[in-house]
Amino acid sequence: MSKYEELATVLTEERYLVEALEQLGYNPEVHRAGAPLYGYLGDERPEKAQVIVRRQQLNSASNDIGFARDAQGQFRAVVSDYDRGIGFDQGWVGRVAQAYKECQTMAVAKSRGYVFQGRSLLDTPQGKKVQLRFSVR
Repeated sequence: MSKYEELATVLTEERYLVEALEQLGYNPEVHRAGAPLYGYLGDERPEKAQVIVRRQQLNSASNDIGFARDAQGQFRAVVSDYDRGIGFDQGWVGRVAQAYKECQTMAVAKSRGYVFQGRSLLDTPQGKKVQLRFSVR
């Protein structure tokens, strides 16, 4: 049985988290009051989360991955040792956060009347950076 660890995020808005996970190819479940996570053997774990990617969407030996809201309103990624070891680590959480930020930026820009012009990936000294371009109507 893998031990779960919580990874800090800056994610606070459920709708953008769900949209980001969907963009990354997952079908997340949303449970307002939280629901238990399940291990790779189908065993119910004591860990609970409000947004869950079920293990069947990950790897045949994976555990569920959850995003649990803390007392300050931020989501924490709840990921097992095994799943962190196969790539669902801080880097993966960073990709979720990047997709989240893009979803959030697109929604805010649309609400302010901006028109999406395109997305590009730039190489920077810190690594790849996404650039979204907008114009005024």
